[in-house]
Amino acid sequence: MITLKDYQERVLDSLCEFFRLTAQTRNPDTAFREVTRRFGESVPYFPVAAAGLSSGMPYVCLRVPTGGGKTLLACYAAGLAQREFMRAERSVVLWLVPSNTILDQTADALRDPRHPYRRALELACGSVDVVTIEEALRLSRATVEGQTVVIVATIQSFRVEETAGRKVYDQNGAFAEHLLNVPAGRLADLMPGADGKPKPSLVNMLRLRRPIVIVDEAHNARTDLSFSTLGNVLPSCIVEFTATPAREKQPSNVLHRVSAAELKTAQMVKLPLRVIARHPGQRDQLLMEAVTLRADLEKLAVAEGQQTTEYIRPILLIQAERVDACEPLRDRLVREFGFSKDEVKISVGKLDELKDVKEIASPKCPVRVIMTVEKLREGWDCPFAYVLCSLKETRSVTAIEQIVGRILRLPNAQTKRHPDLNCAYAFSVSESITDVLAELREALEHNGFTPAEAERIIIPVPKGTLPLGVQPQTITLIPAEIDATVARVQEAALGGKVRIDSTAGTITIVVPLDRDDTEKVKSCVTTPEAKVKVEEAVELVRKAEQAFGGTGKPRQPSPYEQQVDFLVPLLCFFENGMLYEFESTFLLEHPWKLSEKDASLSAAYNPLARPYGKAGVVDVGAKGEVQTIVMGDTADSDFVGALHQQVLQLSGQDDWTLERLVAWLDREIDHHDIPAGESAEFLRKVIRGLMAKFGMTEVDTLVLDRARLRDEIAGRIQEHRDNERNASFHQLMLPDSSLTVDAGQSINFRTMGYEPSRVYEGGFQFQKHYFGPKPGELSEKTADGKLTEEFQCAQFLDGLSEVRFWVRNLPRKSTSFRLQTSKDWFYPDFICQLTDGRALAVEYKGKHLYDGNDAEEKRVVGHVWASRSGGKCLFTMPTEGDFSVIIRAVTPI
Repeated sequence: MITLKDYQERVLDSLCEFFRLTAQTRNPDTAFREVTRRFGESVPYFPVAAAGLSSGMPYVCLRVPTGGGKTLLACYAAGLAQREFMRAERSVVLWLVPSNTILDQTADALRDPRHPYRRALELACGSVDVVTIEEALRLSRATVEGQTVVIVATIQSFRVEETAGRKVYDQNGAFAEHLLNVPAGRLADLMPGADGKPKPSLVNMLRLRRPIVIVDEAHNARTDLSFSTLGNVLPSCIVEFTATPAREKQPSNVLHRVSAAELKTAQMVKLPLRVIARHPGQRDQLLMEAVTLRADLEKLAVAEGQQTTEYIRPILLIQAERVDACEPLRDRLVREFGFSKDEVKISVGKLDELKDVKEIASPKCPVRVIMTVEKLREGWDCPFAYVLCSLKETRSVTAIEQIVGRILRLPNAQTKRHPDLNCAYAFSVSESITDVLAELREALEHNGFTPAEAERIIIPVPKGTLPLGVQPQTITLIPAEIDATVARVQEAALGGKVRIDSTAGTITIVVPLDRDDTEKVKSCVTTPEAKVKVEEAVELVRKAEQAFGGTGKPRQPSPYEQQVDFLVPLLCFFENGMLYEFESTFLLEHPWKLSEKDASLSAAYNPLARPYGKAGVVDVGAKGEVQTIVMGDTADSDFVGALHQQVLQLSGQDDWTLERLVAWLDREIDHHDIPAGESAEFLRKVIRGLMAKFGMTEVDTLVLDRARLRDEIAGRIQEHRDNERNASFHQLMLPDSSLTVDAGQSINFRTMGYEPSRVYEGGFQFQKHYFGPKPGELSEKTADGKLTEEFQCAQFLDGLSEVRFWVRNLPRKSTSFRLQTSKDWFYPDFICQLTDGRALAVEYKGKHLYDGNDAEEKRVVGHVWASRSGGKCLFTMPTEGDFSVIIRAVTPI
């Protein structure tokens, strides 16, 4: 089983919360805005506008760059949609892929009981049957009702003008049993046959079951026609997975974005991308350098394997000039560079030798070079691909985009011991390195990286310098080439810009240097050759700084670059002589009885008042085209509520008793902190109370409404739990509690990876941000062009003389500083280290939020953290642009 990375957990948390809130509020717009606010910035939601698709149908996109694990996330997403949104025990999932090649690969992986995708799908959805669209034409009713059915298809399969599409809509006797005893309210949803009755067909089975639609690589299927095609199956929801969300016409509702920094920190991708360009007249030299680099990487990989047992065989991808140049080029590689013919494969047009390579990652596989022209075999994925060598002077955007994506995945999603095995390499024929960099930046953007990220992860390598062994900051000399006495003096004078180890013979240049600083470094070395290496390294660092989004101009190194400690003590619970970080489990350690709590539900809940959907007419036109006409909202129109009722109608309600309903609710409601006997007794009180209130003699009505009932009861239990947690929280906030702050329990930002989902892109140059001038998740302006209050607070801290350095504390990241409230973790906006060594936490609150209960709890726990620290920690919460409270906090009494 693949263990989910932290960023993947955050993606799924966002989706889970969106589905949960949509089910509760019955409004995807409200849910979308709330989730994007919690996990970043609140953004507008665009209801889908296409025939057959209700504006109330949830439609979201998860933006995951190449190498981020979209398919694995999609497996879990199907389960979240089934459980959290549809509130169903099983469902039909329509999994759309962009091509037949990828369809075969996806279906094979989802069927294979040993494959991590299959295991993730079963973990998320329960028992699963995976079929292709052809196999779906023979689905029995028992199969659909017995487990979750995943139908893997292309979007073309549902277009009437396609052969497969006609089969989807054609009358098919296999589906006659699916339409037996259809609830009367659902007949209008089904396409009629010639006799006016619902036609037995695959599309009608889907319309009846309201499928969850997963769209993989959605940018390949985002057209008006595609949306209207999806409308034909009446989906319950649509979840897109793509690296490049749509921005025009029907914009993608991007619920969560994954950044390059997150992928790098999670060890998913090879970054940075090192780029070498040669003039067209040096094409042979470029090829030789690429071949040599691949061989050197393989030597490093062998050494890596001896240390870790991990097998890696670096592969070179060559983009040839023409199709007819591939065979002669292979002959040359065999003749001049010592490759065997089996080690070189060609993948162009009809000549696709990759299709016969089954286990490319196997030690038995000989492949070391793959040649292509426009694109590689579709769906081919091999993390062993390390080096791209493009011999074409003129490249199409699509071709370079696809091939670059092949060299980004890191083998086994694990950082290698040798840093050169963590990078990707691109060799290119061009008269202009600028043109090459522009092409690669565009290719990276098409692979899901933002323009700013694409800038930062490309490092051009100077002419005459092979990338292997060249670390952007460090040069290695013979120790005798460094004058140790001079080095000690100059290293001190350079103030952290350069680190010199005369014993090891290394000089590390941390930031771009000016001419004077460069001369100081050169004065530390004794030979002309060493002085040239210093000059080259200084230039390389300047270019690397520019490639990573900086100006390339001389600057002071950030505290993080200087590896300065940034320690922040945690708020801890002292128990049995041990210190533990204060977290939620300490809030419910005292016994409490749910069975003794009030079991009445909200007065607004009425199991007799059912949601209604839209009225409409579905027909087939004279040419066989599908026509869906939505007549408009009926009274109390409610897409989500009506969907829940439809799901329950199809699930049946035979032989339900009060105790069976209690058991179902007990299983469906999360209450790991409450004994089963306590929860069951509370559930019985709820059900009996409802039956008395509404004059029911049987539980049938409640069974039919059990999804809404479950959520109402879960909400009521949470109210009781919150009250208990709140009481415990305020008890622990009293002076005599066991909470304490001890320097022995601290986080150190020096050892943390800084992985913002986005970085600051404004014009202000921050001088004191711990990780450099680009804080994460900080916006300079609002939508109407005004400066954000958080940005103004960051500016103030950056200019405060008492602040040595500060960090923009990233919310919901395991590497951030946090405090526990009665409900959730609290991540203060800014953490500062003052010049006198104290730590300051600053939480900025807008005026409209300052007096709320949430802000009050944050103030309370923040001040407790400060008060238990013995004066080593400070906390403040400014509002309305009044930063004088920060000055008062940092001024010694």
